[in-house]
Amino acid sequence: MGNRSIVGSLFILIFSFFTVGCSNQNSELSSKDISLSTSITSNEIKSGESKKDYKDLYKSVFDDYQKIFSTSQDPTAISNLYQSLKATERPINSWSIENAINRSDDMCYSFVDLNDDGVEELLIADLNLSGKYFLTGVYSLQEGKPVLLAEGFAAGHGGSRNAAIIYQGGEILELSWSSGTGKGYGTLYKLNEKQKGASKLQEKEFQIESNYIGSNFGKTESDQIDIRGFDWQKFETSTSRTISGEKQKAPWNTNKSAKLEAFIKGWGERLGQPNYKKGIAGGDVGADNLYTFGDGPSEKINAEYSDNGLGTAKYRIVERYSNWDKFPDVHSYFFAITNTGEAIVFHSPTTNGGIMYLKPTENTEIQAEFKRLVEED
Repeated sequence: MGNRSIVGSLFILIFSFFTVGCSNQNSELSSKDISLSTSITSNEIKSGESKKDYKDLYKSVFDDYQKIFSTSQDPTAISNLYQSLKATERPINSWSIENAINRSDDMCYSFVDLNDDGVEELLIADLNLSGKYFLTGVYSLQEGKPVLLAEGFAAGHGGSRNAAIIYQGGEILELSWSSGTGKGYGTLYKLNEKQKGASKLQEKEFQIESNYIGSNFGKTESDQIDIRGFDWQKFETSTSRTISGEKQKAPWNTNKSAKLEAFIKGWGERLGQPNYKKGIAGGDVGADNLYTFGDGPSEKINAEYSDNGLGTAKYRIVERYSNWDKFPDVHSYFFAITNTGEAIVFHSPTTNGGIMYLKPTENTEIQAEFKRLVEED
């Protein structure tokens, strides 16, 4: 196997280690998962009052994230924001900021006592398309002040990667590497007791190989804490406040479905791809067999089929169309409404094996029409 293949495989493996389910994305845990999380869940916040106290202790971090969530995606605005964040001496990485802006409704936090000293750390995570959470920030308290200890992010370009792994005994490993070369640098920390920060146990360069990445620092998979048992909470953003404060109205109905069908007929003919019909050529595919398709590693999409656009998954797919006459060379489109009410059209060139790979369509006309219909009263 070539170095590039090893790096790609390890990156997928690493992401699987660092993802967690949020409390509103319930999933069953295996007996191994339960045993790994038992010691942590027993140390979760005991009451709403103590949660409130820790939110006060980490107030500067929450204040910074509210600034992040209220910032537009304009590059100049992001640059100005980066200069204004003051929560910790170590600044939040610019890629972490940009990711949080783009995915504000997918961010979660949890308070957990990682080293059993009676003082809880703040963890921040981000939902990905598969419905799991990627750890993006680990904060501890030092003399009552928040300290950013480790981060996780994937750069939008350039191949820079960062990840954080939490181990038993209050140890945290932060890794930085290049997705192109697999070369990186890591630091293993151990949390000190009673708000005394963290000590560095190891610092060294490493090369991603086919073995467990933590082995470079004397760690095994059994040392790693399964963080799915943590009490994850969604950040309150302007979007989440609006949705939770109002009774949701179904964004899709039979009238809109009929309008989309009429549009698809004329649109396909203009493209020289007539005979688009509802459904998927070669047989329909269950929502649990839909995966992302693109430059990065493929991930299972957190999706469900819905007649009215309501549901519990991140993507509620309300319509599916394929141009049957071209089978097996077909184009399939999935029309989805997100859990925040956004309209998105996915395209798939695949028909094989009961699994389909989707990516957002590049056709602006079909995307714009679906968006218009979703927003129509």
